[in-house]
Amino acid sequence: MEGPRASARDPFGPVPFGQEEVLRGRSGRAVRDGALTLQSQGIPHVVQTSGAGARILVGAPDADRARAELAEYGKESEDWPPAPEPTPPRLTSGIPGAAVFAAVIVAIYPVGQRGAFGTDWWSRGRIDADAVMDGEWWRSITALTLHVDVQHLVSNLVFGVLFGVLSAQSLGTGVAWLGTVLAGVGGNLVECTLVDPSHRAVGASTAIFGTLGLMVASEWARRGRMHVSWVRRAAPLFGGAVLFGWLGGGDDSGRVDVLAHAMGFLVGAVIGVAVGRWDLPSKLSPVSQKGLSIVALAIIATGWAIALTR
Repeated sequence: MEGPRASARDPFGPVPFGQEEVLRGRSGRAVRDGALTLQSQGIPHVVQTSGAGARILVGAPDADRARAELAEYGKESEDWPPAPEPTPPRLTSGIPGAAVFAAVIVAIYPVGQRGAFGTDWWSRGRIDADAVMDGEWWRSITALTLHVDVQHLVSNLVFGVLFGVLSAQSLGTGVAWLGTVLAGVGGNLVECTLVDPSHRAVGASTAIFGTLGLMVASEWARRGRMHVSWVRRAAPLFGGAVLFGWLGGGDDSGRVDVLAHAMGFLVGAVIGVAVGRWDLPSKLSPVSQKGLSIVALAIIATGWAIALTR
């Protein structure tokens, strides 16, 4: 018959007959999680404390099971808390692309207001839903660079630069700005299919909200690849929806084209899902990113070239 397992020097004294020690720590707190683990598994146990710390005793028939449960808990604890999800690397400062955007819309503003070379840029470049549906698709491009007044220009300039810098930092200049232009063009085209043929509009805001959709959807897709919890994955979408409601919901003036904002956001989100799932930012070289930036500028130039020569 087995006698007490502890030595005479053990500050806890001998282990009572029929019991075994399965865990010991320097304090009651040190063995607390182990006691909770055993309690959750329905294993009867006793916690003994002394000036030397604390220990857990269980009945001999339960000893092997108790040790196995404690060992399993220890393995799980090694992986907790989970490592924070890696953030996307900063690919660029985002400033050069934003500077080009600002230069383009600032340079075209007086031309659109007053005309140049004897041409009415405003009437040739604005969104005219009836004309767009009749084949003048380039208006969905040129309208992005025209603005009604200085207030309209400055508002789009500020938010365009802000969103442009943020998106370029995580997606790269080329992906960010080509995605922005495509979202703006796509948003304008979709809107023209939904509104009255007499609808007229100008402004970069369709593309700017496209940038917002591009950012939040690409981050949503990126987190999906990483298999993060649904709460963390949904966070970008929630934040994007809040920003859209705050900035794109319009006011009582009737001047804000809310539908265009929504269509730009949705088209940008579709592009963003593709960007995030294919992980384009990490696969494209700096040269490729520059090439996409040039394509974005070429789309704007092509739109105006067609508009001014017809």
